[in-house]
Amino acid sequence: RARHSPLVPNTIDLPFADQPFTENPAIMSSKHRLTRSFRSASAVVYLINTVVSVIFASKKVYLHILIGVLMALMSLTMLLVTMEAPPFAMKVLDTKRFAFLFTFRGRYIIDLIISLFLFGMGILGIIMGAVTLALIFGIRFVGVRHPEAFSELFRQPLEDDDDDTFVTYDGQTLESTEGQQV
Repeated sequence: RARHSPLVPNTIDLPFADQPFTENPAIMSSKHRLTRSFRSASAVVYLINTVVSVIFASKKVYLHILIGVLMALMSLTMLLVTMEAPPFAMKVLDTKRFAFLFTFRGRYIIDLIISLFLFGMGILGIIMGAVTLALIFGIRFVGVRHPEAFSELFRQPLEDDDDDTFVTYDGQTLESTEGQQV
């Protein structure tokens, strides 16, 4: 439920947004407008992709049902990631295991997979596959020109802390085998 923010005048805090929604567009910075525009466009595209996938799954063919349901789930997952809501879904998705979904590379890969499957779902799928690819390329193009907005939309990839450890075939680490004949 939206409420007025006492900290920033002329704003409303939305439960699904990390930034307050400004009632007066003149107050909102161009970075926030750009970010909000791409989040809104992405949400609409993922929602339509879900609808197209459900329509495809409604055909009474096993592979249509399987692919349609999987693509609908992937599109719904990306919709939740884009909106960063609801909180119970974010507790599951905002973990180290699914951290790639919040990076540009992860989103690009998932969008590419969704698009490739959409291209096989008839004319609506072809249209939405092209729109999905255009959106992700558009976000990248604008991200080059406005890196501050790009960094607000996506996180930096996590780096592994454990790159220095080498595990041998018998399960021992390289450090534990030093001084021993391997």
